[in-house]
Amino acid sequence: MLDPIPVPPSLRDAVIPLTNLLHLHTLPLHIHEVLLSYVFYTLLNAFLAPNLSAYLLPTTYDKFPLRTKLQWNMHVTSFVNSTFVSVAALYVLYADRDRLSETWEERMWGYTGLGGMVQAFGAGYFVWDVQVCAANIETLGVTDLLHAVVALSIAILGFHPFGLYYGIQYALVELSTPFVNIHWFLNKLEKAGSTFQIVNGMLLIVVFACCRLLWGSYLTVVFFRDVWTALHAPQSSWTEYNYAPLEKPLILEHQAPWWLAVMFMISNAVVMSLSAFWFMKMIATIRKHVDSPRSQKIRSD
Repeated sequence: MLDPIPVPPSLRDAVIPLTNLLHLHTLPLHIHEVLLSYVFYTLLNAFLAPNLSAYLLPTTYDKFPLRTKLQWNMHVTSFVNSTFVSVAALYVLYADRDRLSETWEERMWGYTGLGGMVQAFGAGYFVWDVQVCAANIETLGVTDLLHAVVALSIAILGFHPFGLYYGIQYALVELSTPFVNIHWFLNKLEKAGSTFQIVNGMLLIVVFACCRLLWGSYLTVVFFRDVWTALHAPQSSWTEYNYAPLEKPLILEHQAPWWLAVMFMISNAVVMSLSAFWFMKMIATIRKHVDSPRSQKIRSD
């Protein structure tokens, strides 16, 4: 399927020299969506989230310290992005029949305008994420910045193009993020231990384990299998990209460079390691909540 939001030709032509230098050959086709996404999430975090939160929760939000307000606004932005990306990725997987691939060439070099649009909106979000995490590293910590940098690297390098077929499927790991944000919101609203939070926590654990750990691990194996095949291909591949109704197709020659494969493998390993680390922290938090009432009961007995 084609990108429903065509790129302005002047903007596309302006960035082509830089993107060709960086070997990001399909980024000019979606640079407008990266910029739109970045501007939207910047405005959401800086203006919409704080003002809407203060209007809906006047007695709660205004009492938050500055650090909590910063985190609250970021969680609102994260919630909006993860919800949108999850729905968009599911739609692409269901509706975009052009992305169905049977060979490793189609999976590694395949590209559709609609899939590129979702990737671009995700990239714009991670540009914002890196900026905010770097500016507030003392508050947010190194782990959040590392995750933002790695996620942005994966999103941008996909415009080589490289592995967009898998990139859309990797986006499904975001299905767990709305539950993470809801859990955090409930803690700040003094709803910790409520039935709502318990149910949300159970859903969070299940979705996180299925999407980030099981699904992510499976995609890692099959993706690296195709990467290995591409690196040892005896000859290059040619692909024709139809990305907009009124534009000529883009024809590119492909041969997998080792540096790109290594960067993808390292980035993926970091993301999977962080997912396992966060999952263990969630389990530890649940045990803490379960053991606390139990220990109080023992002391009362």
